[in-house]
Amino acid sequence: MHLKTRLVIWLHFHNSKDYIMKYIYTILSLTIALFIFGCSKDKGNYDYVSKEVITINGIESAYTKIAAVDRITVDPEVSSTEKDADFECFWGVYDSRVLGVLVIDTIAKTKAIDYQISQSPKDWTLVFGAKNKKTGVSKYVISVLKVGTQFSRGWYVLKDDGGQTDLDLFKSSVGIVPEDKVENVYSVINGKKLNGKASLLNFQFNYRTNPTGAYTTFRSLYLMSDKDVSVVDISSLKELNDFNHLFYEVPATKAPGIITWGALGGNYIVNDGQLHSLNANLTSNTGHFGARRVKDGVNTPYKLSKYFMMGNGQNPIFFDEMSSSFVSCAASPTVLNLLTDGTNTMISVNNSNKNLLFMGTKTASPYTGYAILQDKTNPAIKLLSSLTPAFPKLTIGSETIKVTDKLYNATNYTLILDDENLLYFTLGNQVWSRNLSNQNEQLQFTAPAGEEITFIRHRKYASTVQTEAPFRYNYVMIGTKIGANYKVRMFTKTSGNLSPAPEFTLEGKGSVGDVMYISPSNSVYLNNF
Repeated sequence: MHLKTRLVIWLHFHNSKDYIMKYIYTILSLTIALFIFGCSKDKGNYDYVSKEVITINGIESAYTKIAAVDRITVDPEVSSTEKDADFECFWGVYDSRVLGVLVIDTIAKTKAIDYQISQSPKDWTLVFGAKNKKTGVSKYVISVLKVGTQFSRGWYVLKDDGGQTDLDLFKSSVGIVPEDKVENVYSVINGKKLNGKASLLNFQFNYRTNPTGAYTTFRSLYLMSDKDVSVVDISSLKELNDFNHLFYEVPATKAPGIITWGALGGNYIVNDGQLHSLNANLTSNTGHFGARRVKDGVNTPYKLSKYFMMGNGQNPIFFDEMSSSFVSCAASPTVLNLLTDGTNTMISVNNSNKNLLFMGTKTASPYTGYAILQDKTNPAIKLLSSLTPAFPKLTIGSETIKVTDKLYNATNYTLILDDENLLYFTLGNQVWSRNLSNQNEQLQFTAPAGEEITFIRHRKYASTVQTEAPFRYNYVMIGTKIGANYKVRMFTKTSGNLSPAPEFTLEGKGSVGDVMYISPSNSVYLNNF
C-alpha cells in the first residue's frame, strides 16, 4: 500500500482529532507535493537538498464559511531567500475523508484569492502552494475549511406545547448574541412534530447512515421528547432517522429517557429504562442502535433513571432504580458494566436502598459528579453525594441535606461544569446556588411574577480557534414559562454569582426542555445536567 493510500485511510479514522491535525498537515504537505507539482520535467538533477527557504504568511489555520453565501478572500505574503524569485501559485480544495485517490479541485491559480464558497456543507481541506519557477522549490500551507449552512451555527431551543415537541433556531452569524430566529424549524423542514414533551438535545459529529443508498457520516443533532426521538442532519435539519428506524429491533414502547455518548465511539439511548447502544467507530456501524443491554449473565431486570453522568472520553454512569445501584457501560459489550465500591465510599454502589433525585457531571478531568439521593425506607432522609469513578470502582461521598436547607425542597438542578464548586437549583420561582465545599446557599435570581421556572443549565463554549472568539460564552441558562410562551435568560457569572441582568434572552412559544449552541467549528458538546 503506497503512502497516499495509507495516509487517506489513517485520516478516515482520525480526522476529527484536533490535537493531531498539525502532524497530519505535515504529512499531507509531503504527500500533496508528490502529485501537485510532480509533473515538472526531470532535468537529471537528483541533488534534492536546497538552501532556498520559501516563507508564506497570512493564511489562517482554519476558516469557517457558509455555503453559497460567504467568500474566502486571502492575499498571502510569499517570499524566498533566493533573489528575484518568480512564483507560480495555486489554491485547491479537497475532501481528506474520501477513501482512495485524493482529488484536488483547483479553485485559483493566483497568489490572491477571492472565491465564492460552493462546496457542500462539511469539513474540507484548503491548500495553497507556491513554487519558484526558477528553482523548482515549492512550499505548501494547509488549512481546514469548514463549510456550513444557515443551520450550522446558532442557539437551538427544544420546546413543547404540552403535547408536541419542536425546535426553534436563533441564528448568530457574527457573535454569540443571536440576531434572527427561525421558529418551529424542525416541523417546517420535516412536515411533522415529535409527540410528547421536550427533553434532551444531543450532538453527534459522526452519525453514519445511508439516506441516499451509500453510507455517509453526518454532523447530526438528536431531538428527544418523552415519547419520541429524531436525528437530523445539522446542515439541513432534514431527518436522517426517526424512532422506528433508529434500532435494529424497534422497542415495543416509545419512552426515551436519555440520549448521550461516551468513550471510544459509544453512543447510547435509554428507552423505557433499557439501554441500547451503537459503536460509531466500527466500520460496520449503520446508525442503528442494538438490542437492549442485559444487566448481567442471568438477565436481572433493571430500569435506568433519566439522570446520568457523562464526560468527553469517559464512559457514562447510570442509576438502576430497581436495585438502587450505579452502573456504567462501554461502547461494544452487550451487558452493562457493574460497578463496585471504592475504598472510601460512604454509600454502597449497589443495593443502596435509595432513590435518585438528580445526577450530573461536575468536572471532566478528573471525572467527577454529584447525585442527590433519597432513602426509600425513610423518604425524609436526603443526601448530597459526590461521585468519583475509577472504573470499575465508584467512590460515593455523602452529606445529609438538612430540612432547613433550601436544597431540601429543590426541583431543577444544574452543576457548574469545570468552574466554581457550585450546584444551582430552583425553589419555586427562585434560583439558588449551593457551595459544595462549605454548604453555603445563596439566592441568585427571582423570576418575575407569573413566570414558572422550567429549565436550568450551565453551558460554556471555549474554543481555542481564533475565528471562534466572538462566539465563546459561559452562561447559566434559566428557562421560564409565562402563559404559552418561554424565555431563556443567559446569565454570565462572577465567582459563581449571577450578573444582575442576563446578557440576552431567547423568547418563543412553548415550554423549554433543552438549549444547545452549535458551531461548525466544534464537534464536542456535553449534554449533561
